[in-house]
Amino acid sequence: MKVIATRTISIALGLLGSAWPSPAFANMLTVPTPGACAPENMSCQKPKDTGPLLLQQRRQLGKGLHRDVSAACSSHPRCEHLAGDCCPTRSGMMLGCCDKDLSPPEPPATSTETTTAPQMPTSSITSSMLASSTTTAAEAKVPSTTSLHDASLLAPVALHAPNQASFFPKDNIYLQPAFTDVQGVKQTNKFWANWVVQERGEFRGDNRPIFPMPYTLLWKSRADASSTSKAELCLSHGTPNFNRGNLPEGRYKYFSTPISCEISLGAKEETSRAGHKVVRESLFGIHLQVQGSGGKKITFPIHSGSAYISGHYQGGFTPKVTAGDRGLTNVEEIKDGVWRLSNSNGKHFRIYLLDDSGSFLPSSTYRLNDNGELNRQMQGWVRVAEEVTPEDAGILDSHAQAILQDITLHIPSAGVVQYNFSKTGPDDVQVLHYAYAHHLKLMSTHGRQPPVAAGLSNSQTPSKGMMTGIIGDSWDLRVDTSSAAALGYLPRGNLSEAHRREVADEVLAAMDTLQSPGWHNWRPSMFRGDYYFGGKGYQKVGMVCLLLEELHPGHPKLEECIDILEHGFRCLFEPSVVGDCDNAPKQAYYDQAWGGVVSSSGYAEDGGCKGYNDFGNACYNDHHYHFGYFVTSAAILAKLRPAYRQNERFIEYVNTLIRDTTNPSTEDTYFPQFRAFDWFELHSWSRGIAPNGDGKDQESTSEELNLLFGIHLWGEIIGNMQLKQLGETMLALDVLTIQEFFLMKRDNPHFPPEFSLNHVTGIFFQNKVDYTTWFSGEKSHIHGIQMLPLSPALQLSRTKEFCKQEWEDVLQYEKHSEKDKWSSVVFTGNLAVIDPNSAYEKLRAMHPTDAMDDGLTKAWAMYWTASQPL
Repeated sequence: MKVIATRTISIALGLLGSAWPSPAFANMLTVPTPGACAPENMSCQKPKDTGPLLLQQRRQLGKGLHRDVSAACSSHPRCEHLAGDCCPTRSGMMLGCCDKDLSPPEPPATSTETTTAPQMPTSSITSSMLASSTTTAAEAKVPSTTSLHDASLLAPVALHAPNQASFFPKDNIYLQPAFTDVQGVKQTNKFWANWVVQERGEFRGDNRPIFPMPYTLLWKSRADASSTSKAELCLSHGTPNFNRGNLPEGRYKYFSTPISCEISLGAKEETSRAGHKVVRESLFGIHLQVQGSGGKKITFPIHSGSAYISGHYQGGFTPKVTAGDRGLTNVEEIKDGVWRLSNSNGKHFRIYLLDDSGSFLPSSTYRLNDNGELNRQMQGWVRVAEEVTPEDAGILDSHAQAILQDITLHIPSAGVVQYNFSKTGPDDVQVLHYAYAHHLKLMSTHGRQPPVAAGLSNSQTPSKGMMTGIIGDSWDLRVDTSSAAALGYLPRGNLSEAHRREVADEVLAAMDTLQSPGWHNWRPSMFRGDYYFGGKGYQKVGMVCLLLEELHPGHPKLEECIDILEHGFRCLFEPSVVGDCDNAPKQAYYDQAWGGVVSSSGYAEDGGCKGYNDFGNACYNDHHYHFGYFVTSAAILAKLRPAYRQNERFIEYVNTLIRDTTNPSTEDTYFPQFRAFDWFELHSWSRGIAPNGDGKDQESTSEELNLLFGIHLWGEIIGNMQLKQLGETMLALDVLTIQEFFLMKRDNPHFPPEFSLNHVTGIFFQNKVDYTTWFSGEKSHIHGIQMLPLSPALQLSRTKEFCKQEWEDVLQYEKHSEKDKWSSVVFTGNLAVIDPNSAYEKLRAMHPTDAMDDGLTKAWAMYWTASQPL
């Protein structure tokens, strides 16, 4: 729909003035605080007369925006003096005047009803779709506030194409999508990405495993045919091996889980030489398919946490279950449709033969021979699950008929996360699915008990300990978001008067440094030519501005600092207008091949995927790290210079970075939903499309927190309460996950003490955890990368108890120097938490520039340390 003039729309909806947000779908209203809706501070006004014609226009324009008139301002007690549909706004934002109680509802009663999952967008990304973005955002599509759920935090941030002036469309990325029929945007950082990347150069993913957990899956070539197609889906399920590496006795440096094909699903007949293809993709998994001649096909629904591996046989295939790398030692009929297979490695598996509707097939007609081959072609399902102990058999048999097809995410309000499982099978047979330890904690709030599958053995994962079987067609997870919601721009805590005076002097000195010639001037800090180091520079300047506002309100240096930050952002979204942008972060591309914003550095060459250029940003590596710095810095600018809350190009630019990393909605067809954040693992993955045999990985948990912290701030400052609460929910979940698996106390239940004593995991792959970094093996680096940047969100994850153990067991033995940049990170991120006085004195003695991390000023380090509670 072509959007007509803003004023005309406002009148048509029963409002005068600019109550409707701008075409960029940012909140252009001045909304001071939630609940403040006096006419003098809002531009909504009662109309003189809407008239029949305007009322009809309003109804027509309202189609697709609101399900009914209950969304009108007048329906909310604090908005009674307003008329029309100004809240929620057209972009889905709740205005302060109509802010309602979004406290979590009581947990719903357990239900066996299934839900139908929404399909992923199927529209292709083409140049014509992006054409409108060359002018203004006035051509943008209007987000619907209610099309997914009546109350949901999964509202789209925006629906229009990225602005070409900031994100020029390109489609020649070095690694192209392959093995997929999915149209439009595609996930890049999810567990299945190895299997949807084109082979090029040294990169090949289709012969590498994927890790849906607890099982590992890989493709195996047929051993009894000349075809090289990957005709058998193999299941691997092993136990981690721990290795000391270069650490002293009593410590483990890394562990990984061996991968071996223990059992596989395939067919007697030949499959296509084209190999596999993904025919459906959603947030938690995929449907994978192999085909044969004459319409034959096998479709494998693969989702995180699946207790069974399933294949749907159609068109005339004869199923064959083999022992993969092992040998079959026993094929035993249990009852109709239920078989037990054993391999030479001593592993036992339940095999289920079911028709299309999930009913067991009679063994008198459908029989497996000693080689695991069915005696006839079959239309229906073959399912496999490992029987760890004989006691598992009854539970596995009881839920084998509930065939998982998809998992959908619902977030009705802050701190409430629900998984809905859609299935094939009888209504009275519920889904059996595996949960991590932190899932159990989230299911145990409000005095609840998770519906654990009693008697079923826990299942070993490659890297995160044991998983527990859960019975139910939906999960209800609850997390307390109050601490995340309470975060402000500065770390919590109070400074003594003496510290306040000293830090006040230091921040003026920091500002002088930023304005002085040399390497520590604001230009080489912010304009590094890339998005990672440049982003760190933007947030460093933003932090100086915050301290000037706090310690020197009204000082001329404050406005000068804000001017610098403003100039930096204008070099991102309107460089040709502002000029003087030499070496600012290079223009990003909008990648049409996958659907995302990427660095132009290394985009069409292998260096982008190897990480040589901007740490692999061009191949979707580390977006949540890089763009998080800009989102947080943008919130700071909007706080300090309120006019930017109404700057369309600025808001559109920042929203696009959020859409790239954290797009909440499938309605936004320009970006995949939640690129980085894994809603089953409940943290993000850094690795993009470059294949790796150990799967996805994450290194810097603190930089992930920084993005979510920034989304919380950004949503609040522009008045988008849904986005704010989404950021807080993700932040609270991420903190829980980090403390569960990444920041290990001595008694961590998921790893042996010899590994937990390292206290940080290092690089956390899906199949391997290695106490190191991508750039160094120094302990101060391994630990420090989990501490930067020093955002207030870090205070949620790094508790005093954890920091005390980390210092006593590791960091106190390292050589910390008052001239070492990484020492500045360790002193602030660890020592300041447990001994702020000692840390403060060490920081006082450090050089204000040469000894500081390039994203940190001495002023911020001292303020952070002085504000820590004793």
